[in-house]
Amino acid sequence: MRNKRRRPRSTRRASQVAPARGTLRLGLVLTLLVSVNLYVFLWRGDTSIPAVMEQAAMAGHKGVLGPKTEAAASAEAALRETLAEFDEMAAEPSAARVIDGTVQSGDSMGGILRREGMGAADADELVKAVSEHMDLNRIRPGEAYQIRLDGAGELAAFEYALSRTTSVRAERDQRGELVAHIEEAATEVRVEEIGGHIESSLYASIKDAGENSALVAFFADVFAYDVNFFTETKAGDTFRMVVEKEYLNGSFLRYRRVLAAEYSGKVGTFHAFWWQAPGADEGGYYDADGRSVERSLLKTPLKFARISSKFNPKRMHPVLHKVRAHMGVDYAAPTGTPVWSAASGRIVYRGKRGGAGNCVIIQHDNGLQTVYMHLSKFEDGQRVGAHIKSKTVIGYVGSTGLATGPHLHFGVKQNGRYIDPLTLKMSRGPLLPRKFRDRFKAEAERLSAQLARIATDSEA
Repeated sequence: MRNKRRRPRSTRRASQVAPARGTLRLGLVLTLLVSVNLYVFLWRGDTSIPAVMEQAAMAGHKGVLGPKTEAAASAEAALRETLAEFDEMAAEPSAARVIDGTVQSGDSMGGILRREGMGAADADELVKAVSEHMDLNRIRPGEAYQIRLDGAGELAAFEYALSRTTSVRAERDQRGELVAHIEEAATEVRVEEIGGHIESSLYASIKDAGENSALVAFFADVFAYDVNFFTETKAGDTFRMVVEKEYLNGSFLRYRRVLAAEYSGKVGTFHAFWWQAPGADEGGYYDADGRSVERSLLKTPLKFARISSKFNPKRMHPVLHKVRAHMGVDYAAPTGTPVWSAASGRIVYRGKRGGAGNCVIIQHDNGLQTVYMHLSKFEDGQRVGAHIKSKTVIGYVGSTGLATGPHLHFGVKQNGRYIDPLTLKMSRGPLLPRKFRDRFKAEAERLSAQLARIATDSEA
């Protein structure tokens, strides 16, 4: 029993000794190889690195290669190749780097520059340069930028796209200072003709003509004094226009000025021609006689669903249940529908007003005063005393005060007394100054003939 137990222990000792002996042999072999290499390249007279370098120098001096061993020649060639690679690396400058990126949600300009690895000095210089041309606190997600770094990793140029056509660019001048400026892309403006007819709505007809809703807004704006496009458009009505369209690299970018427009239907036929007097900062739209298309008041001060109550001095009040004069027109519309100023004027009241709820009163230059009641809220940024233009949003439809549902109560005062807005005779705006009329009429006649030639594909 004891002999059987000893055999395994002697076997384990043998297995432990064998690897140790193999490791020893391997170490001796490696030591021998290292010694040989050291002898050949350091101590042997004709193959050592110093000797090879000396032979190379002598050969270069004499213009001939002296006799050398094969090992020495090989070592010399390897040395020359290594030195040449080092020389090439030292002579080659680092490549410039271009970083293209877009603003992410929550980004700031400083955060972008840190994320892209820009140093504090470069970042500070860049912020100072571009802040003269853009508001760094109003950068928006999705806007693109490009950073160019030179071979030393320092800022060489920066570009930030403010729009499809406008960008801010900063680059080094001859003195090495970073200078920023605005760049505008080259665009092309074409004068084009558009025509169509109404089937269901002006919006649908404009879209069917291959155009976008910006032209709907134009008609609703310029002809708002003559046509209520929410209730008075009828199937078969036609529209024509001559408009400037801007293109970028052959692709449509935006509409510029509408030079002439016509709307014709059961409600009547109306024209508008653009005119800007020589030297004037602004232009406007005029009829064929040179009179402004603007009238004393808009036909309606909002997009409404229906008239829920008309002007009636003896109306039974729906909340108080007694006869109480209704000195205006009620336009039923969803809560939040924008309400416009019916004409240019000055805000004389803005706040809560008993049963009128949230109320705005505007005094107009023609002596009229308009009243807007039951608003859900007021437009931001306006105050009593502020002068606003016609068609400016002043608030939103609601049901504040004494109201049974969301609507706008619209009242008009003339000489201090309420009158019926629906029967008020609207007066046209002023004529162009006499010195411009002949030139304007000649241009209007040319554009009228052009409008008449535009097809509408309608038999109505």
